[in-house]
Amino acid sequence: MKKDWKYILYLSLAFGAFVSVKLLSPKQHNWTITFAHNDKNPYGAYAYSELLPDLFPRKKISKSYKTVYELRDSLSAADNVVIISSSFSADKEDTEILLKHIENGGSAIISAESFWGHFADTLKVSTYDYFFKTGDIFGQGDTSMLKFVNVRLDTMQEFAYRRDNIHNYFNQFDTTRTTIIAKNDYNYPVTLRMNIGRGTLILNSTPLIFSNIYLLSSENHRFVASTLSYLPVENVTWTQYYHLGRMESSTPLRFILTNESLRWAYYITLFSILLFMVFDMKRRQRVIPIIKPLSNTTLDFVSTIGNLYLQSGEHKNIADKKIQFFMDQLRTKYWLNTNTLDDSFAVTLARKTGKDEQESRDLLKAIISIRSRESITADELLDLNKKIENFHL
Repeated sequence: MKKDWKYILYLSLAFGAFVSVKLLSPKQHNWTITFAHNDKNPYGAYAYSELLPDLFPRKKISKSYKTVYELRDSLSAADNVVIISSSFSADKEDTEILLKHIENGGSAIISAESFWGHFADTLKVSTYDYFFKTGDIFGQGDTSMLKFVNVRLDTMQEFAYRRDNIHNYFNQFDTTRTTIIAKNDYNYPVTLRMNIGRGTLILNSTPLIFSNIYLLSSENHRFVASTLSYLPVENVTWTQYYHLGRMESSTPLRFILTNESLRWAYYITLFSILLFMVFDMKRRQRVIPIIKPLSNTTLDFVSTIGNLYLQSGEHKNIADKKIQFFMDQLRTKYWLNTNTLDDSFAVTLARKTGKDEQESRDLLKAIISIRSRESITADELLDLNKKIENFHL
């Protein structure tokens, strides 16, 4: 028992040291662009998720990892659809459902650096990257300024962002039904408003403005809030499918496995239990005794009875039982009527068993002969047994 406590003490100390290092080590930020509602890293969208209830008071804010097509039955007529992604390429089904929802009075805001595929072709929109595609990335300054151009908003205030993060603009769109809401410091449009049927579609080419690092910087939250003010105060459905895909985990442990600290604690616990079981099993294991298998008493019984008949000289009795067993095989295996053992029966037996007709006649002749006599010799019994064994039923 003392050895067990020693191993448990070692594992406890190792686990405590690991937890201490994790708690005391400086927080490492993940700079991956996720736009995830629960991600507090720089390029997550936790701050945006917290801002939505203030912009749409007393309205339901739903978060999903489904396509617009999959959400079609859950969307109310006036619901707002929110999509934030690095790129947006909805297929034909998604595009038709989204545009039909807007035509019927719903609204949507889609923010992506690039638009392509069926959605872009339908609305005739495209974006361009002026920062990396022009080749003059060192002569453009580090800061890009965005401002509103619509007179209903403050057109004098400018909002600062890193230029290498905010560098896409709309270079093509349908001017007949599109209003420019905001531009960058090169006077390129970055936010558009389209009137489609009875609803409104807002397109934005700078999705990083919705990330934590920029939303919490200076007064930049006002730019996001003013952009969203074009949407009616209705329920919001925010689908993250177009950037993250289907993130739901099917395992009941999804909460533990999605949290780094809990995930490592879970793995260490499993490893500790497994290690303890190995040492405990090694200590308690006993030699497994060899158990002699039971003998086949049926064969012993048959052998004993056979020897008894043979030693008592009851050759006729043994022959009758041998013949009876042979006839039973013919009835059960070949469905033959064994009441009459004539020449016709010999022919039928030969055909069904594939044996020579003469061999069948000789066997049946020996059987009829033995049945008609009161006793037989040992040689006759051996000859009958040989004929039956050679027949190989």
